[in-house]
Amino acid sequence: MTIKKGCVISQVSPGSPAEKAGIKAGWKLLRINNQDLGDIIDFKIAESDTRLTLLVMTGQGYLRRIKINKQVATALGLHFDPPTIEPVKNCRNKCIFCFIDQNPPGLRAPLYLKDDDYRLSFLYGNFITLNSLSDQEITRIIHLQLSPLYVSIQTTNPALRETMFNSKEAAKGLVNLKKLTRAGIGIHAQVVLCPGYNTGTELDKTIQDLYNLGSNILSIALVPVGLTGYRDGLKNLRQFSDVEADSLIQRVTLMQSEFLKKSGSRFVFLADEFYNLAGLPLPPEDDYENYPQMENGVGIARHFLEQLKDLSSGLIDRLPRSITITIISGLAARPQIQEMINILKQIKGLTVQAVFASNYLFGKNVTVSGLLSGKDLIKAMEGKKAGDAVFIPGIMLKDNSELFLDNLTLNDLAKAFQAPVKAVSNPQQIIDFLRSLSANPETDHKRGPNK
Repeated sequence: MTIKKGCVISQVSPGSPAEKAGIKAGWKLLRINNQDLGDIIDFKIAESDTRLTLLVMTGQGYLRRIKINKQVATALGLHFDPPTIEPVKNCRNKCIFCFIDQNPPGLRAPLYLKDDDYRLSFLYGNFITLNSLSDQEITRIIHLQLSPLYVSIQTTNPALRETMFNSKEAAKGLVNLKKLTRAGIGIHAQVVLCPGYNTGTELDKTIQDLYNLGSNILSIALVPVGLTGYRDGLKNLRQFSDVEADSLIQRVTLMQSEFLKKSGSRFVFLADEFYNLAGLPLPPEDDYENYPQMENGVGIARHFLEQLKDLSSGLIDRLPRSITITIISGLAARPQIQEMINILKQIKGLTVQAVFASNYLFGKNVTVSGLLSGKDLIKAMEGKKAGDAVFIPGIMLKDNSELFLDNLTLNDLAKAFQAPVKAVSNPQQIIDFLRSLSANPETDHKRGPNK
């Protein structure tokens, strides 16, 4: 594969070797060390060298050779459009549970794209199906040891898998799974549970079948099907009841104990949503075994609670002046946010207001923070005063941007709330903000969202 027209650089990471070398977004990367780049994997391999000569084309069409010396583990800091350099491999399945098929109208075009690309799985943890992998792609994955991959399994019953993926290729995905695991490729498996389809004895068989494939099945995440308010013309699916969630937790807990005795790992893990639905406490941190699938909603709440323990030990005693902050999140995070507020209330001079936003963009069944839109937050704040600052989870925003799902920005919300809006990735960042007030008590933090 040869990219004759070059790889379009969409972004240069601040402070990266590429930025320090003067490379700009909008330029094209043509070669590294006189080698053509077929795709993002070729680029990742090439950038691992310590001495690089980049052939680039500037925005004005001039060719430049740029030499960069760096450490092996240091990334150049270049991002591309498309992210795979060559076109992203689109999904050919028509899954009965597909969340993207349930998107409301009016979102950004990329939010309607469905990928099934092993490169995105290896680099970013995107879940793929393995259903349409070619022999050439399998050979490349094995040759380069692109491991681990993140794979949507749903079921190991070939006929049921064809039904759930709505694809005649689905059974082939199971064959490819065996080829990869036998060749040493690690797999983090996902099972999207749809009541009445792949639950009960079907789930038991799936878990056991995956365990029998050996140690290269690294973990299984069980997640509930996500249903939005936009399912016209789609398969009739339903959510789990609280009783079903409770039963599933008891069942999986027993499995975990058995797997732990056999192999030293619990192997199968449940999404946080099941514990919320059943009204049961989350497992302790050790039970998550270093959170192999936290980005899949498995252990996010527990990890947050563990961060709160560190927060308690590092609190400031008081603020130099009275301050009010607002914390906005999704409904699913209510227990964890309330616990954080109880800790923050120990700071003298601080008033904390919690606001839990309903999802009007996707529908009331969607309760996670990451799928809230800017308009959802504005609606949740109607009739409320924001105070001195508003904090939101950073997962609400598009990666490396200040953009919400509905294209509103942090600045839009700051204007609506008449207060700065700060996206944070952990509770410590709220404390850091409060410490900045103590260090600079005269600072006016109402001037803008990003001060």
